Amino acid sequence: MLSRDPSGRKHPSANPAFSVRIHIPPNAADIVESVLADAPGTVSRRMDEPDAMGACRITLDADGPRTLAWLTDALAHRLGANLLHSQDPVFSTAATGKLTLRVCAATTTGHDVALLDADADRRVVSHLATHPEHTDRYTGRGHRVALISDASAVLGFEALPADAVLPALESQAVHLRRATGLDVFPLPVAASRVEDIAQAVRLLAPGFTAAVLMHTRLDRVTTTRSVLGPVPPLFLLDAVNDGLAIATAAATVNALVNRGVNPLSARVVVVDPAAGGDLTGLLVASGVGDLTLFDPFAHRADALRDVAEGTDVIVDLTAFATPPPGIPVLRARPDTPPAFAATTTGPRPLHALPGLLTAVTTTRRPVTMHARVAAVHALIENTPRDALLPPTDQPGLTAAVAAAATRALDTDPT
Repeated sequence: MLSRDPSGRKHPSANPAFSVRIHIPPNAADIVESVLADAPGTVSRRMDEPDAMGACRITLDADGPRTLAWLTDALAHRLGANLLHSQDPVFSTAATGKLTLRVCAATTTGHDVALLDADADRRVVSHLATHPEHTDRYTGRGHRVALISDASAVLGFEALPADAVLPALESQAVHLRRATGLDVFPLPVAASRVEDIAQAVRLLAPGFTAAVLMHTRLDRVTTTRSVLGPVPPLFLLDAVNDGLAIATAAATVNALVNRGVNPLSARVVVVDPAAGGDLTGLLVASGVGDLTLFDPFAHRADALRDVAEGTDVIVDLTAFATPPPGIPVLRARPDTPPAFAATTTGPRPLHALPGLLTAVTTTRRPVTMHARVAAVHALIENTPRDALLPPTDQPGLTAAVAAAATRALDTDPT
């Protein structure tokens, strides 16, 4: 997003991802204002009520890493001893772990606690040993989801050590928990081979009803599914096929309709279709009549200009395509989703994934292509006028996608 100064020049807007929170005495507020006046970029501020000692807490959001670096140095230099405390909210938030377990069983009385003792557990375990079909009824497995990543596709980075994915995985777990109410556990796995991911899924299956592969390269997701076979040991979803591809298909149809183009007569070019998982099939199933698949790595750099001439919409999964001028381009890079503030203009896995996950855990049936297509239509139907997609936090969105996918799963013969 951009803002303008009085001269009309555009500047990037402040971004909470690049922020600093400071504590200062009241008499230092003027110094902070002088620092902000000299800032080389955009900085917004929020001041809390003074504490009992009169100290003020101020949160400053910069427009990017360079402005933030200048800001932290300038504040430390000019405030000196008046800088009572300084912290980076991004790292403070990450340090909490972002989500935790909660105790559901009553523990108020001795009688409550006795129901958690070995004799009580022995009765339930004995029952489940002879009635394994009752496991989800008498344990928490039925609403427990494993969020798995091998850190091979984390926000545009090269492959990382498994534990480095935890901040991103924990954030996604928070969003899925809020949207679905399910208990979502972030679980990075150290998998040097794709078979190790499949083995991790097998080992986790007894304690989880579903698993979602996220921040994992699509080719590794595809191979994992192949290794596990047509009937995996738990319900298996992934962020591309069950998230981004669905949102991208819906955004493409909405882009055509917003331009007054009937999808059946539209011409759409998909750049790097291999990165989109089931996107091609979803576009066809959603009614796109003329689909061209363009591999940017098999052609010269300017070949897209010739291929895309006369196209109604280009779907770019690389973020680097340079199409002919005047042709609308939908950017949908799988490993770098747009900011939440931009979810009406760009697809995120969280547009569809929470609803599909809810449908799967409710119906106890695996995701099918029929359910994914139903999710596409649900997103289209819930998109505000002239937008490409609904906001991911739009009230009722997860429920609408879940209802559509549930109907599809209930009627799907497979």
